[in-house]
Amino acid sequence: MRAELIDPRGQTLQVDDPKYRVYFWAEDGSKEEWELSGADLDEVLGWIPVHSQGRSHSLWAVTRLPDEVCLIRLQGIDLDTRPDAWPSWARRVHL
Repeated sequence: MRAELIDPRGQTLQVDDPKYRVYFWAEDGSKEEWELSGADLDEVLGWIPVHSQGRSHSLWAVTRLPDEVCLIRLQGIDLDTRPDAWPSWARRVHL
């Protein structure tokens, strides 16, 4: 991890009502996708274990542009990608 002080005057945009996506993967490879809104991160983190049913999950912030949906990974990994594309910490944990 790297941490550095920043100048907050460089910010040009802020989203006050974030949306989140949660993906759950079952052992058979099936996936369930949810979009959550009207909640803060603590509420979302509390919602996940209640609905995971023991499945692996990943959590993403959602931002939308006119013709695009952009996901920003907050927790977990995209289990649909090849393991060699996972970050090194994920390969140690999941392989």
